Amino acid sequence: MKKVVHTLLSAAAISLLLTQQANAQIDLSFPASPKPDTTQAGKPYFRSSINGIITASGFVQDGTFGMGDGAITMWANPKQPTQDEYQFGGDLRKTWLIFKGTAYNLPHGITATGRAELDFLGGTAGAGGFADENLLPRVRLAYVEVQKGQTRVRLGQNWTPMVAHFPNSVTHFAMGYGSAGGIGFRNPGLFLYQGLSSPDAATKVRLDVAVFRGSWTGPKAEADGRDEGEIGVPQTELGLNISNQTKPLNWEVNIAGHYDRKRLVQGDTRSNLAGKAVQAGTRLTYGGATLQGNAYWGRAIGQSWGQLLQFGDIEGYGAWGQAGYRFGKHLSAWVIYGQDNPNDTDVLAAVHGNARLKNEIIVPMLRYDVGPLGIALEWYRANTEWRLLENGQEIYKTTSANQLALGAQFVF
Repeated sequence: MKKVVHTLLSAAAISLLLTQQANAQIDLSFPASPKPDTTQAGKPYFRSSINGIITASGFVQDGTFGMGDGAITMWANPKQPTQDEYQFGGDLRKTWLIFKGTAYNLPHGITATGRAELDFLGGTAGAGGFADENLLPRVRLAYVEVQKGQTRVRLGQNWTPMVAHFPNSVTHFAMGYGSAGGIGFRNPGLFLYQGLSSPDAATKVRLDVAVFRGSWTGPKAEADGRDEGEIGVPQTELGLNISNQTKPLNWEVNIAGHYDRKRLVQGDTRSNLAGKAVQAGTRLTYGGATLQGNAYWGRAIGQSWGQLLQFGDIEGYGAWGQAGYRFGKHLSAWVIYGQDNPNDTDVLAAVHGNARLKNEIIVPMLRYDVGPLGIALEWYRANTEWRLLENGQEIYKTTSANQLALGAQFVF
């Protein structure tokens, strides 16, 4: 009985962590491996856990979205239905499993952790009428971590320091990233998290340093076929996290910087393209009210979901903000607004086909939480400015699309 109660309490705590989205990019506390066994008296031992999130949603929409419909809506496509015909669908892809094991009391005061996280955004098995019901798994995160005191070192694929906060949403993946002011991704590399404040201090300060694999889309070297993202200076990010979780006001401030240099190779032509970005974010919680958001400026960071996922020497900025209020223990209301606005001249010079010049989203959500169960009704609206090439002519237009989704998730 005691074990069952402990399991239920753990599930409720995990649900609360998800609702608050605390330290979403680092996951220092979610999902926690079972607590150390104090009866081991300093002897090495191992604990493991299997956690996950099961999400199911149904939706209806009046248009089509870039990157796909359902859970991964981003911008409104350039061509929208000409008649009032609504699309109905369902989505299970915002479901993932987390496998985690931790070895305690290793020599030299070291704790070691291995983590693998899988979701179901890997496409479908085959095509045709039954493909939508045969989802393929995909690796999200996979890393080995070594911890001693306030120092954590991770080797593997992890969220980069740019990913400071995720908007609160039941049905949508990383809403706002790549479409409305959020940048950053998960990449294989080396990650260092160093606590700079006393473990007992009310205000925590942490330095994040990451060096990770380059990534870019463009012409390949004719001689050896290497991607230009693999040549040059690897992606490097520095982040500073300052937080205070004491009542009644909980707050967190993040700032991060990014630099990389792509060695572009096309035939015998060689050139360098530097990617630069800065991003600042915050999260404030007072009583039942929550306010969070990020803002960024960047150049040539399409690989980090900047400039509306358009690759080239493009400058741009974006920002999103989300406000929420919890009415009692279970019901809450949320609304997010965000936009991404790359420089039009840069986009037109770098993108030779249809080009996205600006995108904005607004998403109100009504959410009900009880223990590990969350249910939400979300309305997603995207407005997108385009430069289109049709029959050799340039056409500038703005398109819009709406989606109404009912989602439910269970956290374990």
